[in-house]
Amino acid sequence: MTRAVQPAATVVVLRPRGPSDDAPELYMLRRSSKSAFMPDALVFPGGRVEAEDGVDGSDEDQSFARAAQRECVEEASLSVELDRLRWFDTWKTPSGESPRRFVARFYLTTIAADQGHDAIADGVETRAGRWASAAAILDQWRAEQVDLPPPTLSVLLSLAAGDWRTWLERPPACVREPILPKVIPVDSSLHIVMPHDPDYAGLPGDTGSVPERVLALPRRFVRAGQRWVPQP
Repeated sequence: MTRAVQPAATVVVLRPRGPSDDAPELYMLRRSSKSAFMPDALVFPGGRVEAEDGVDGSDEDQSFARAAQRECVEEASLSVELDRLRWFDTWKTPSGESPRRFVARFYLTTIAADQGHDAIADGVETRAGRWASAAAILDQWRAEQVDLPPPTLSVLLSLAAGDWRTWLERPPACVREPILPKVIPVDSSLHIVMPHDPDYAGLPGDTGSVPERVLALPRRFVRAGQRWVPQP
């Protein structure tokens, strides 16, 4: 049976830690252990696009952006400006990974250094909200203290490398086609195979295109212990 793919939006909220914002901090949440999708994973604020997000005759792009804004408030008590949300990436859940599938648009926004101090997890879908640099979160990931889904890990690796400003220059036409990985068992582990992996096209599961932006990402992610590990 083909699983329905639901629209979703997630937001990377950045704020500078000082006069220079070369290494800004960002807000992340730990998903509830009872969640049916990515339990206990550390994620950005986000969720499904709801009917209420399509108010006032909004088109699809506006509905996604409204969902991103709403989810920031609902999950983290973070108010972000709609016109400052920049859509920089899109991912689609692999057909074999989960009963729930999403096509998720990733947005980036920045706030001032004196904002966001009241941010807090909702205590229902999320918990343990935190402001931290991408480098600090990646250190926790390497120590297997946090679990990061491959899309989230990809964003954090790019943030730590200082690549986030280039996201602001991506026009919608360049990010509309989603990155669609495939998931396969290999021996006793799981592999998330990206579209630019040489084996991708011949593997079972829904097949997507190879957007140019995916070429800068790892070709696959392997489940090792309590974390996903990128492969060159």
